[in-house]
Formats: sequence, C-alpha cells, structure tokens
Amino acid sequence: MTSPRPDGLYVSVSQLKTYLRCPRQYELRYVLGEKPESVAVALVLGSAVHAALASYYTSVRDGAMLSLEAMLEVFAGAWIAAQPPDMPVLTDDGHPLASVASHGAAVVRTFHAHAARAPAVRPVLIETPFNVDLHDPATGEVLDEKLTGIIDLVAERGGRLRIFEHKTSARRYGRDQLDYDLQPTAYLHAARQLGLDIEGVTFQVLTKAATPIVQVEDVERDTSAEDEFLLTVVGVLRAIDAGAFYPVRGWQCRGCAYARRCRATRV
Repeated sequence: MTSPRPDGLYVSVSQLKTYLRCPRQYELRYVLGEKPESVAVALVLGSAVHAALASYYTSVRDGAMLSLEAMLEVFAGAWIAAQPPDMPVLTDDGHPLASVASHGAAVVRTFHAHAARAPAVRPVLIETPFNVDLHDPATGEVLDEKLTGIIDLVAERGGRLRIFEHKTSARRYGRDQLDYDLQPTAYLHAARQLGLDIEGVTFQVLTKAATPIVQVEDVERDTSAEDEFLLTVVGVLRAIDAGAFYPVRGWQCRGCAYARRCRATRV
C-alpha cells in the first residue's frame, strides 16, 4: 500500500497546520494532489510583502538600506507574480484587487518607516531553506520524514542571533497566538540542527488594518515545548498513515480552496 504522505518523506509547518485545521483538506491537497479552486488574496499579499522585506534585508546585509521607492517596486512585481493565471483570487468582502494592492503598498511604507527607527539588526541569513531530522521524543527514534521549511531572516540583535519571521495579518497577534504557534518551536528545532546558536524568535506582524502597524513580539520556547512539538508531529504522521482524513466544519470552510471538491466527495 502506498503511503499517503507526500513523496520525499518530508513535513512542513504548513502541512502540520493544515492537518490540524482539517484532515480532509490535507487529504485533498497533499495526498490526492487536487488542484485548488482559488487562491486567497491573503496568500498573494503575504508573498508580495515577504519579497519586499527580503529585498530590504538583503540590501542592509550588503551595506545599504533599500529606498522606499525600490522596495515598492519589488512589492509591485511580486504582487503580479504571485497571482496564478489559471485560477481566481478571492478577496475579502469582494474588495477589488487594486484596492488590496494599494493597501499592501501602505503596509510596505509602514514597514520601511518602522525599520528606519527600530533597534538595529544585522542580517546574517535571508530566506534560508532547511531540511532537518525529526525524532520521536518518547523513543528517540529518528523518523523517516524530515522537517522542511524556509526561515525568513536570521539576524544579530544586541550581540545575539535571533530568527525573525514576517507575518501579514488582519489584526495584531494575541497572546495565545504568540504562545502556542507551532512555527517558532519548529524553526528553533531546525536552527539547532543547522548549528545556529539562536536566542529566540521574533515575530514581525504587519497588520492589514485601515492604518497598518508593525507589531514586534519576541517569543521564547524551551526544550519542553520542542518535545511537545515533536509529539504533535509524531501524532499527525501516525494519523495520516492510518488514513484519518475526516472533515472539520467551521469558519475555515468559507475560504477553503477545496470546498467544491470536498462537497462532491462527501460520504
């Protein structure tokens, strides 16, 4: 019997979150390889903003801060490139794409102004891919699957290295989101295996409110959090192997890119 996990025996934080949110969506996307029916505008916007920030930090690492005009040019090009030609982009409340793009440019302006007055950071690694081992914390067994992903930024701040993750969000991150998000734990696990002495993770949340802000939050994770993350990974992979692909109905169904296919195959 063919394993229902993706080819290559890997798992990402995005895959883990997808399964935890809705196992049926995981099956449609990663096991059956169904083509999504649409792409959410938040993904397009996030991709374009990430490209703009990566260009900014690359310029700082190379010795000169990118101008706002150049950063906006990167955003505009990435905004177009992130829109798939063969599927619609779903916007919130029917807002036209042009207005979302204008708001995205305002987010970039807000970040550029924030970066000019924020405590100095020295970029070391930008958009760094990783593919590292996972193990079962209960047995010590190394899993066949590896953890894969891309770290947005590793930078020195106050003489210590930190991981900086860029996020676009409709609103500020709340305390629970900061304390329990899997991503910082996963990335600290990866950083240790890459031989990086990382102090912690910093979220840079660029809000898409009417007046954008940059929320900067340091989060820390200890070894017990890492063990708990690995237990989650092991549990999810076992459930996938067992074929546990049940639907979870809720708010996430409204913007699901697999909703039509899900309804068509409903038991």
